[in-house]
Amino acid sequence: MSTVTGIAPSRPGAPERETSRPSWQPIVPHLVKAAAGLAVAWLAIWLMAGHASADSIVSLLRFWIFGITLPGVILWRLASPFRHNLIEDFAAGSLVGVAVLLLVYMAVAPIGLQQWAWLWAAPVVIAAVCVPSWRPRILSRVERPVSPLTAWLVALALALPLYGIGRYRNLVPAPYTDARSNSPDMAFHQALAASARSDFPLQAPYVQGEQMDYHYFWHQFTAAVSWATGINLTDLVYTIGWVPLLLAGTALIFALTDRLAPGSRWAGPLAIAVASVGGTVNAYPSVTLPAEGLINYVWGSPTQNLGSALIVLLALIGIDLLRGRSGPGTWVLFVVIAAAASGSKATVLPLIICGLALVVLVRLCYGRFAKAALLTAAVLGGLFAASIVVVFGMHSSGLAVKPWITFAKVGVYPLVADSLPAGQLDHGAMWITAITTCLGLILGSAGLLVLTGTAARWFRDPGMIFLVGISIAGFSGMVLTDQPGTSQLYFHRTAVPIIAALAAAGAWMLVFWFADRRSDLAVLASIAGGIGATALARAIVNALPSDGKPFRTPDGSLAGLISPWLWTIFLLALVAVLVTVVWKRVAKRRGRPTRIAMASFVLAGMGAGLFLPLQAMTEYAPVSLAPQTDKQLLGPSRSQTAAALWLKDHAAPGDLIATNAHCAMKNTKGCDARHFWISALTERHVLLEGWAYTNTLNDLVAGTGMGPNGLPFWDQTRQEENDRAFISPSRDNLRVLREKYGVRWLYADPTQTILSPNLGAFATLRFKASDALVYELP
Repeated sequence: MSTVTGIAPSRPGAPERETSRPSWQPIVPHLVKAAAGLAVAWLAIWLMAGHASADSIVSLLRFWIFGITLPGVILWRLASPFRHNLIEDFAAGSLVGVAVLLLVYMAVAPIGLQQWAWLWAAPVVIAAVCVPSWRPRILSRVERPVSPLTAWLVALALALPLYGIGRYRNLVPAPYTDARSNSPDMAFHQALAASARSDFPLQAPYVQGEQMDYHYFWHQFTAAVSWATGINLTDLVYTIGWVPLLLAGTALIFALTDRLAPGSRWAGPLAIAVASVGGTVNAYPSVTLPAEGLINYVWGSPTQNLGSALIVLLALIGIDLLRGRSGPGTWVLFVVIAAAASGSKATVLPLIICGLALVVLVRLCYGRFAKAALLTAAVLGGLFAASIVVVFGMHSSGLAVKPWITFAKVGVYPLVADSLPAGQLDHGAMWITAITTCLGLILGSAGLLVLTGTAARWFRDPGMIFLVGISIAGFSGMVLTDQPGTSQLYFHRTAVPIIAALAAAGAWMLVFWFADRRSDLAVLASIAGGIGATALARAIVNALPSDGKPFRTPDGSLAGLISPWLWTIFLLALVAVLVTVVWKRVAKRRGRPTRIAMASFVLAGMGAGLFLPLQAMTEYAPVSLAPQTDKQLLGPSRSQTAAALWLKDHAAPGDLIATNAHCAMKNTKGCDARHFWISALTERHVLLEGWAYTNTLNDLVAGTGMGPNGLPFWDQTRQEENDRAFISPSRDNLRVLREKYGVRWLYADPTQTILSPNLGAFATLRFKASDALVYELP
């Protein structure tokens, strides 16, 4: 008998086999994995080319590779004692580079050295080359390289949010080219990024003298990239700047899931798909439920794009710290990333602190003291307190503790609520909204159900407790608070990547119990079956008399609320039964039938959350805009954009502009004051443009309970003196603007108010278009 395990004895008379493989064969898996990375890169570049020039794309990629990712990977590898895989190294390294760059930028901004902040990368790279003890740590091989199959699954998962966001954005008109295609929130972010290029502290440039206390670190980072690359802010904010950040943040979800489901080929890619495009099952064909996948808000909320990425990085490092798999450098890096996250999104640090608090609480219940978690929570608490004072200026931005009010603002509430006097809420309708919303979230992240049944197992793992605490805090923050614009949803949205990783890990636990190396096939069949079951359920509901609409019937009763969910859950259960039968009876594979059915149902539910986004992507087509009316949010036309860009090129950096354009849309309640594009495009301060999204207005909203569109500008004297110069200009009126406020330029929009024909007698006309006039004051 052979004493060497793993080598079978040869048969008598059989030719001796060659034991060494061809020299090229070990290279093949690396080429396959490289092809997956190149496929994602090609998709990203193709999408960026939709509305951006080749020069801008090359400049951005060059800076991200050499000015952010390279030094970031060096710091990541120096701080982390382990080498897991290259996906983790590049994603985490990129985000480390982002965090350090924005902190360096804010450190040098007070002394006017913003344009040189990118030089931080040079000493890091030079030290990596020159310090002998660093080189082995930086260049060491990974411990658990991903398989070619995993690499391609990750690539496909990353392609979903990239295509879902980028392709749709390319099918709408390019930014600032069509007045009917307007995103005032993005112009707001561009205006703040313009301020970040030259102002410290950050200002609201659309209202002169209004300091911006806000989570503005993304704007500082964007300004730093603009200085380093020369790319204009419109491209960075609208078309290409979001792509590398989204890729790094979503790729890191794979690394986080790998901490919970080590060695799984599909759990990480599934977590990316659930977090980015899925996570919510909607059984109603004609009603929209809150969709919490990243593609629904990270483009329109660039701060969330950065916040989502940094919370995953903090969660990843936090797990290693709590499990004792860290070195001194890991602690330093954790604090640095937390400092960057403190002003990137206001929801990040509170959730991390809550996760650590749950670790302390659970450990106390077991008679142990989690000293590391408590110390870390204390440090982060100090950072968060400092950010409240320094970054947020003690402003709440309208955030208030109002339990359950969220469910009067989302989902099916307006469709099922009784007509009540102003200020009163239909609590029955709120319960219906809460149940339907939570049911959709639970099915879309069904793997979480596994964690509730295996608590005794993972309660011994502080890393898992930490992530569960973050998830609970995210959902609780959404339910217990209220904020203008329903921004309390961002508590939950910030936790979505963590929730997705936990859900995928829960599903992996069930499949792991199969102890069958072919179980990946059952996973694929279940997810695909869930997608198909959802499509069939929606088709059946559409054919029902109620048409899937939970509308009130003429007699006042509700119809169509329950049957869509029954059909959906029934068909998902049917998928689980079919997969179980085929697995056990036909394929005769291993695993208990109950466990197989349970795992299949969980995976089918998570697949069901992918159906609507995938369906939407297949139906993308060039956007056909409706004729312009006074009831839609209006942005600049091409000629108005040209006027603003002319003013940017001809006005001195410190020049102040006055305009008669204040409202993105006028309605019965007042003025929608989200008019920001003049300050965004000119990159200059405006005496008074719009006044939405300012700390003063947010405080008024919180104090009065009125909506932001119903509140006028708080300084009526300034507005009257501003508007008088356009409506009834005189030498005295213009002297007030010039001498009292320091205005040098006038941007007149004849589509907003009637302009006096005498304006040219007191100011010099420098640019003229049919819908835009630019004057210079003497």
